[in-house]
Amino acid sequence: MSCEEAQLHKERLQALAEKRKRQTEIEDKRSQLDDLVLQLQHVKSKAMRERWLLQGMGVEEEEARRKQLEQDEEQGKRLEDMIHRLESEIGALESEESQISAKEQILRERLKETERSIEDLQKVYEQSPEDH
Repeated sequence: MSCEEAQLHKERLQALAEKRKRQTEIEDKRSQLDDLVLQLQHVKSKAMRERWLLQGMGVEEEEARRKQLEQDEEQGKRLEDMIHRLESEIGALESEESQISAKEQILRERLKETERSIEDLQKVYEQSPEDH
């Protein structure tokens, strides 16, 4: 195996490892995103329930419910912000993964070319033994 071929193999393996790392990160972020979406749905339904309960209440009870509603809405806003951030991170990771895949594909093609060159040299060498 030539030095160039060995280097190409090494770079390709590194690219594959980096790609797998990105895929794992994407899977983790998607799982976090799913959890946040469920939390947000829960908070929104809870806030809707609080609004419904506010109708027709006394002043004292209404104040306590209103505070709870405000807290739920703030939590919902934080969850939405976290969801948007995670979606952006996933997009960036997917872009990186795509770039790594393209790099790995180029390395694979260069490796095939190197292997073909070596095979061609071997054929030439085998066909003209009288020169050696």
